[in-house]
Amino acid sequence: MAGRAIGLDIGTWAVRAAEIAYNGDSPRVLRFGQLTLPPGAVRHGEVVDVDIVTATLRRLWDQVGFRSRIVVLGVTNPRVIVRQAEMPAMPEEDLAAALRFEAADLIPIPMEDAQLDFQVIDQFAGPEGEPRLRLLLAAAQREMLEAHLRAATDAGLRVGRVDPMALALVRALGRSGPDILGEEPAAEAIVCIGAGVTTVVVQDAGVPRFARVLPEGAGAATEAIATALSVDEEAAEDLKRRAGDGANPLAETTLATVVERLVGEIANSIEFYVSQESGSPPARIVLTGGGSLTRGLAERLAAVTGLPVEPPRAGVAYRLEADLSPEDQERAATNLASVVGLALAAVPPGAGMRRVNLLPAAVTAVREERRQATIAAGIVAGAAVLLVGLWLLRGQQVNSQRANARRAQAQAASLQQQLTELSGVTNLDNAISARTAQVKAALAQDIDWSTLMQQVATVIPDDVWLTSFSGQGPAAGAAAVSFQGMGFDHSSVARWLLRVGSLNSVTDLWVPTSTKGTSPSSSGAPLVTFSSTATLTSGAFSNRTNQYIGTQP
Repeated sequence: MAGRAIGLDIGTWAVRAAEIAYNGDSPRVLRFGQLTLPPGAVRHGEVVDVDIVTATLRRLWDQVGFRSRIVVLGVTNPRVIVRQAEMPAMPEEDLAAALRFEAADLIPIPMEDAQLDFQVIDQFAGPEGEPRLRLLLAAAQREMLEAHLRAATDAGLRVGRVDPMALALVRALGRSGPDILGEEPAAEAIVCIGAGVTTVVVQDAGVPRFARVLPEGAGAATEAIATALSVDEEAAEDLKRRAGDGANPLAETTLATVVERLVGEIANSIEFYVSQESGSPPARIVLTGGGSLTRGLAERLAAVTGLPVEPPRAGVAYRLEADLSPEDQERAATNLASVVGLALAAVPPGAGMRRVNLLPAAVTAVREERRQATIAAGIVAGAAVLLVGLWLLRGQQVNSQRANARRAQAQAASLQQQLTELSGVTNLDNAISARTAQVKAALAQDIDWSTLMQQVATVIPDDVWLTSFSGQGPAAGAAAVSFQGMGFDHSSVARWLLRVGSLNSVTDLWVPTSTKGTSPSSSGAPLVTFSSTATLTSGAFSNRTNQYIGTQP
């Protein structure tokens, strides 16, 4: 079945989304975008500042131009649990009730605070030949889910499904396995390293067999370097990326320590799966996520686990057709798998199958009530229109003869009125010409403020946001604007000058003041506050003279 869907990931350092088209073949990525979040807005995969995340999501939709606002929302943090469970074979409606008792022993979340769902993996015979089901049980803490949903909803998005990221990774990358490439069947571990969390999932023939979320990601190395060298996170991130050039031995030692710890946790997770699972041990590790590029991590993971470590086989799993610059393609390479997998959750499953969906039932119920109310209102409105139409038709028939008589009288009166009005046509024409000239003079140098701000919003760098704006038209002297804004560092201000200065509607763009400070949030991250001024050119003038009165003199 052909269709389109959008996957949304709210990560620790960025929000990202992908729009895909699917028709039974490898999905095609039509649009992709991601925007950086200020430090502290999301911590370890959990939304902390809903307002900041909401504003960033609105900017992402405006900039990328996604064709829909219905999304599949991904969640991954220590309060999202995916486990296997076994149950006696029973109808699906009975399974849902029975699992709430079974889950109490499997899920470290109080049942009254947990959102649960499941999908059947396979059916097998028990020790005495009785039919049993092997299930994939997923759970998430409701308060955490509500923060994610509120951020998306406030941004004008409609969450159609909530999907654990572990399942999305299997959905996106499981197709790169032996069934596609003609290799020998083998399980594989997919490791997605983000900034705040690391997701480890083992899949066999596209079926998730084990999943674990580690409460640490590549951001731990940045924080460790910042602490060890007493520098801010911006400088620490730069030192992390330049590790290996010998410029700062302490930074490299600190990075190596964090990498060793993270690799050890990943290896322990895989070893735990092998010790508990009767299935095949993984034959390789597929490494993805922005943190997968951390220097030395892939090599050390291969050495510790003894398994080959490979990047996603993106050309097989999905095709990138989005119009992205080479720089954006490079940034997207390590983050596409998660959002593509989320979008694929919207693809209808086969007959008799279901997918995990952690969207709270209360949200679904409210939407169903609204849908039913809309349908009922439509039926009532349709009936009312039909009754009114019949009444009007009857009234038209009754009054037909009266209307004919009144029409003849009205025509005679209209002709008399036209004769009277023609005498004043010359005076009216002169008055119109005079007023037209006044309007033209008033609109000659009218500034189109709305279009100007749209132009600025189109080119503003991802790491810059405005706090205030003021402007004056030519009536007060030279037409000019001034901005107050914030960015992560002074390079953000430089990018502001380069991008906004390229607009044909402004000239003499300058930054008279730029002050480096810290974020007012609890993270204390560095921020740069700056002011900027510019003179408006004729490109900022509106065309309302032609719009309202045309080109006539």
